[in-house]
Amino acid sequence: MSQPVKLSDALVLEARIVGGTMQRSIAGQVEFWARIGKSLDELMTGRQITAVGRAAGDASALHRLDTVDTAEGRERVKAYLSSQPFPHYFAHPDDKTLLIREEASGQRTVGRFVDRQFVAVTPRRKAKVA
Repeated sequence: MSQPVKLSDALVLEARIVGGTMQRSIAGQVEFWARIGKSLDELMTGRQITAVGRAAGDASALHRLDTVDTAEGRERVKAYLSSQPFPHYFAHPDDKTLLIREEASGQRTVGRFVDRQFVAVTPRRKAKVA
């Protein structure tokens, strides 16, 4: 049974725009967001939910989507990942197939994930050109 619900004009506009790109109606988009929120509510602690809400701030989902592949978006992701518990992972500067794992102690290990496990490897040395 459906129920009428009052939503802000801003949320309805955002649902119209985002839902249009995903070929969902406004109601379908709001229901999709509600299902995601419900799922996260079951998976996350209160502290994590609060942190996500604070991190989102007043920025609209449209702004975050529009800027995800920009310097601003990459900085948001970097800041979020840095705020998470150790270990942290970084791209290897010379070999894009490898990662650098950093422990809380500052120890760094080069490796890659194999079957969801981080495995240390010895990086290949670049051949010197004479």
